[in-house]
Amino acid sequence: MKGTEMAVWVDEFDFSSAISEVDVQMEVGEAQRTSLASAAEEFRPLLPKMGVQQNGYFEGVLPDGFEAEMRARFGVNGAVVSVITQRSDADCPVYVLPDAGNYEMAIATPMNGLVTLNGKWGTSGNARRGLRVFDGTFDAIEDGTTVDFGAGVTTGGYAWLHVSSITGTAVDADIDVESSADGVTFVSEGTITLSDVGAYALTLVGAVSRYIRLSCVDLGGASAIRCMGVVSLG
Repeated sequence: MKGTEMAVWVDEFDFSSAISEVDVQMEVGEAQRTSLASAAEEFRPLLPKMGVQQNGYFEGVLPDGFEAEMRARFGVNGAVVSVITQRSDADCPVYVLPDAGNYEMAIATPMNGLVTLNGKWGTSGNARRGLRVFDGTFDAIEDGTTVDFGAGVTTGGYAWLHVSSITGTAVDADIDVESSADGVTFVSEGTITLSDVGAYALTLVGAVSRYIRLSCVDLGGASAIRCMGVVSLG
């Protein structure tokens, strides 16, 4: 798979055009639990940790530019970072860092090269793996494409919506997360209400069926809403 299949969203921004490399690190610490009865050294897993290292380009200090948005999130949690693994696959896996902050800004340049800007994201929440369920524009009351998760759950999950642009003005636009046991009859599992660009999170509670889709039930007066959605079950 080509590296250009990857993509990185941070809140309302698709940072992919400013990034040359992204590394997703997942690790679990270990604690020794060896006793007098042990036949060998024993270890127990501790809390999991996930971080995202991104290397990119410094395009100048511009309002709403790559550097400005990285700086706005420097040392401050609250961002939603989603790493898309395969853009050509509509329902590809996505790694999501909720409540994330940027903990590194490294600017450098070789004498005859481009100025680079690198950053590192960490999260105070539990990072999740989900599937992309929508990446496009809602311009009417309509349903998105259905994604098959393979099985439903009884333990809920999470949904995230990155809203990158709104054409016109939206006042309390509603995007439903819907599930179905048969892919035909859908029920709402919760609603994301929005009036501005940014990232939105929704907790799914209880039983959620295997087939998932997003559905625009109210544009809130806007003519179009460009967004990308991720759902993680269980």
